[in-house]
Amino acid sequence: MKRSIPLAALVAAIGSLLAVGSAEAATSGLCYFDNAGGTLPGTSCTNYAIQLDDKLFTVVWAPTIGVGKVAWETSPPLPSQPNLWQVAIDWAGAGLAGPVSGDFAYTVQITDPSKQFASIGLSTAGDYTGTGIDSTASKEVRQGLEPDGPVIDSVVSIDGGLSYSNPIGGTQIFVRDSWSVANGATIDNLSNYIRQSEVPGPLPVLGAMTGLAWCRRLRRRVARLR
Repeated sequence: MKRSIPLAALVAAIGSLLAVGSAEAATSGLCYFDNAGGTLPGTSCTNYAIQLDDKLFTVVWAPTIGVGKVAWETSPPLPSQPNLWQVAIDWAGAGLAGPVSGDFAYTVQITDPSKQFASIGLSTAGDYTGTGIDSTASKEVRQGLEPDGPVIDSVVSIDGGLSYSNPIGGTQIFVRDSWSVANGATIDNLSNYIRQSEVPGPLPVLGAMTGLAWCRRLRRRVARLR
């Protein structure tokens, strides 16, 4: 005799499956900024937030000059390199011509308690040739989610070079990117590379007990030799 599933139970099961699917984190996102007051082609970077796997990114303030977009993504997409994320500013058209300076700030939180920040990198692309003056981009990383938190490290990229910070640690950081483009130079994009690592786990209970027993036996042997 066949047993039929009650309609209410079937509806509840379908609802649960839909809820699980909707809870899955995105692997990329885009937001847009326009300091000239134009119409944005998509979601504004103002107050933008996105969950990428185990990381929650939140814009504190959008890029303060120019027109363009910010891409948020795993790089390359999961699961190829699950410990690398990218945040990239891409200015529209031919880029941002110097002399010009500006900044951009966001926070990152790791929601997986088994992970911590490892390091964060910075690079830019543009036309820096023939200016005679270096164009620089810098990154300041602070502990916690506030702009006045303790500084963990800072990174400087000169004329596009890739630089990485020292080990960071922790699960919450405030990041501020700033740039100064020399007269005659152009910056096209600025990229952040965020790496994470496993939190060192505690010594397993069995291993700790084994180590304690071994120490006790060693002490007894030393006592007998005396």
